[in-house]
Amino acid sequence: AALRADLICLTMADDAPSLRMASRDFFWFSPILKAELEDKRAALVVFPRSKDELARVAAACARRRVPLTIRGGGTGNYGQAVPLAGGLIVDMRNLGLMVFAGVGAWRFEAGAIMLDIERALEPHGQELRFHPSTRAQATIGGFVAGGAGGVGSCTWGQIDNLGAVTALEVMTVEETPRRSELRGREILKVMHAYGVNGIITEVELPA
Repeated sequence: AALRADLICLTMADDAPSLRMASRDFFWFSPILKAELEDKRAALVVFPRSKDELARVAAACARRRVPLTIRGGGTGNYGQAVPLAGGLIVDMRNLGLMVFAGVGAWRFEAGAIMLDIERALEPHGQELRFHPSTRAQATIGGFVAGGAGGVGSCTWGQIDNLGAVTALEVMTVEETPRRSELRGREILKVMHAYGVNGIITEVELPA
């Protein structure tokens, strides 16, 4: 009740179908993970529409000591998006704005669907260097946090290769959340960390 009061006016869901869908990724590909994770559920799902709303969620979870799980498109298949300790899930897909598309680089909010990014970049004469087969569902933040490669990787390599990502903006989960800009080798601190050491809020990649 206290957490809900902190998040008043934000879009939330706690009905059984929403909680089940938000608490799953494609872990069921594995019979072992299916048995382990099938019954895991969050108690609440929040759909922030801005980084200010996201900061309210992070601050409230830190203050109330509520477990927080960050979720993009949920296309991973190892249970990374599953709330092992219940708590709250943040669905990032409303945070998908294009920050810029310029010469040599482009930048989107982390919740942008990769196919939508491709369509937005087309008028600028740009495209994704590589993308997973799940680009119609996968978010760019989720790809950075837990992806690897895909179509185009024979030429451009993997997402965690140094230089594949130009910059990341990351938000901390504290009572007063902070946002930090990471570049160069600093990016490797949150690459492939599944969001457990900071919430990726913006992603910049080379064109």
